[in-house]
Amino acid sequence: MTVEVVEVSPTIVLPPENHGVAGEVFRQLLQQAIRVADQANAQSVRMASDFAETFRREQVIRNEYEAKLKELRLMERQTTRYAEDLATMLRSERERREELERALEQERIANEELRRTGLQGISHLLLAATLKDQTTGAHLLRVRRYVEAIATHLGMPAQLVEEFGYSSVMHDVGKIHTPDHILQSEHHLSSEEFEVIKQHCIDGELMLGDARFFETARAVAREHHERWDGQGYPDGKAAGEISLAARIVSVADVFDALTSKRPYKDAWSLEEGMTSIVTGSGKQFDPDVVAAFQALHADGTIDRIRQEVGTTRLDS
Repeated sequence: MTVEVVEVSPTIVLPPENHGVAGEVFRQLLQQAIRVADQANAQSVRMASDFAETFRREQVIRNEYEAKLKELRLMERQTTRYAEDLATMLRSERERREELERALEQERIANEELRRTGLQGISHLLLAATLKDQTTGAHLLRVRRYVEAIATHLGMPAQLVEEFGYSSVMHDVGKIHTPDHILQSEHHLSSEEFEVIKQHCIDGELMLGDARFFETARAVAREHHERWDGQGYPDGKAAGEISLAARIVSVADVFDALTSKRPYKDAWSLEEGMTSIVTGSGKQFDPDVVAAFQALHADGTIDRIRQEVGTTRLDS
């Protein structure tokens, strides 16, 4: 007979007085477990809330990014259209500029032809005037040279100096219509004869027609006997009402007339002529023009012009 030995764990039996201590320990452990569980739950809630907030921000950023991307794409399309429109505009502008350059070149050629035609017309008119008065040619050339010198001294552009110069030779073109017995008279004119010769200002303007090339010459022809003080003819214009070209021609014309021999008088000396011009400053003549003329006299320009005229052609 086999005897089975069974090992029995000893059962610890607490005395009755220890039952309250165990309950309290269990209660404390349970409370601690509950606090840990609450903390873990709160942390989980915070983590979930933080994740939700992060996700929300990421969604906002993503939406903003997509909106900006759409805006950039729209701007890209608009920029492309703008670049295409700008390229079209530049092509059109280049074509217009080329067309304008062609038109300007055609105008330049036309103006040059007009200038040549105008100068030929001046030559023909001067030839006719010279045939009536043998002193006219040299007088007109000296006046032209004086006018160009004055205009240059006043700082005028070269093109305007040239225009004033060739216009100045037309100042007495109206005398073609003046009767020879008055034009070549060897005595001082009567009041009636003077009224006749005054008409050459109006006749000269009419003879020059309405071509643009002769615009300055027409003003010179009509106004070169006007006075700074308004006492001249034919219109009694004064000061700035008179064209600058005519004011310059007036000084040059009177000076050359005074210092040249005429059928009715001997030539004055240069000093006598200058004295008369200076005396007329502010009365008969524009003071600025007189001052320029005085400066040209002082530096020898006036005397040099008088010496050179005999060897220079009228149309040079």
